[in-house]
Amino acid sequence: MVQLKNLLPDGVETLYGDEYAFKDEILNNVKETFRSFGYRQVLTPTFEYLDLYKEMFGGINLKQMLKFISPQGDIMVLRPDATIPVARMAAKNFKDREEYLKFFYTAPIFRQMETQKGDEREFLQAGIEYFANSQPECDAEVIAIGIKTLLDNGIRNFRIDLGQVDYLGSLLEEVEPDEQVRKRIIELIESKNQGELKYYLDQRSIDLQYKELILNIVTMYGKPEEVLPLARKCAITERMRIAIDNCEQVYQILDDYGYNKYIIFDLGFTNPLNYYTGIIFKGYVDNFGRAILQGGRYDQLTQNFGTYKPACGFGININYFVDIVSMTKSKDSATCYTDYLILFEQADRKQAFLLAQQLRTKGFIVETDRLTDIDKQIGKAKQRNIRDILKVEMNEISVVSVILNGVVNDIEGILKNG
Repeated sequence: MVQLKNLLPDGVETLYGDEYAFKDEILNNVKETFRSFGYRQVLTPTFEYLDLYKEMFGGINLKQMLKFISPQGDIMVLRPDATIPVARMAAKNFKDREEYLKFFYTAPIFRQMETQKGDEREFLQAGIEYFANSQPECDAEVIAIGIKTLLDNGIRNFRIDLGQVDYLGSLLEEVEPDEQVRKRIIELIESKNQGELKYYLDQRSIDLQYKELILNIVTMYGKPEEVLPLARKCAITERMRIAIDNCEQVYQILDDYGYNKYIIFDLGFTNPLNYYTGIIFKGYVDNFGRAILQGGRYDQLTQNFGTYKPACGFGININYFVDIVSMTKSKDSATCYTDYLILFEQADRKQAFLLAQQLRTKGFIVETDRLTDIDKQIGKAKQRNIRDILKVEMNEISVVSVILNGVVNDIEGILKNG
């Protein structure tokens, strides 16, 4: 006989009751923050043709995508990224409309785990995408929503690392024609490994002044008043200067939001998703080793679908988010409960069901069960966090003399007010 008790795939989770309610409460808080800025919820397919990601998506290795063959023989992939299908929706469904498009989503993301890193194959992501606005106010609004989402869930000790793709990218394009070499330099810069970076640069025929400039970029991390003057001084191309102007504009707008204290500049990081074109950012919470949110500007992505809509957005890993919130907020805050358990004899079943329906229409959570052993049923009610027990017997309703969780409902008053 096949033993099924341990057949849970690696990298997935199962949730029940209070634990699920806690996650759901956090997700609802996130969605309400998004809605408060005028974003409208959208839904995209769970699986797509592999070619959608294969042709445009250089950030996730094909080996990390969870693939399967459709009955028609097509290679399909479970959603490894949410931005691309939302961008397709904006381009295809709103092609001839010029108004701003503000979307938000909650969706499972699927990726093959990296060995021994504890990564998840499936995790819940929530995010926003803001289309058809190329102004720095758009970038700042997106970042501000990310900050407010953290604050609205009680998170205070965090920072937003802010960068600009063009600053480092335009420099490397100027000094190194080999794309693979540029990628390796970026990896070393992001790791802040200045010694290994210097050794690698020394193996390349790059002019000494450019080598020193690339090494300097590793140190361009910190408060805006420290980083931005140095970055402007080191800007040797027009695109680098424009990138710094962009950073300053976005920072000034975030200052107007009152969020300047959360911003740290890091001009030596890029996002592995190759569709970003401008401002990029990641959010980190103290004592949590991974980025909780990340995003940026991607102005060219919708052109793959036949129209141009500049855009900016971010995604939050809700699984990580729940872990962080649970460090400061008890999961009991979202405890599942039932207001009433109605017990009945068979002859009174119809009346019990009518009573239950009457209470449900008033917004109460109600369960019903046949009356058996009242003491055992009281014990089970406590385990299920049932607040009051009613008994229907010979057309009479009585309240069992048990108070659960300190909640007492005036059943007669409730029914009279109906």
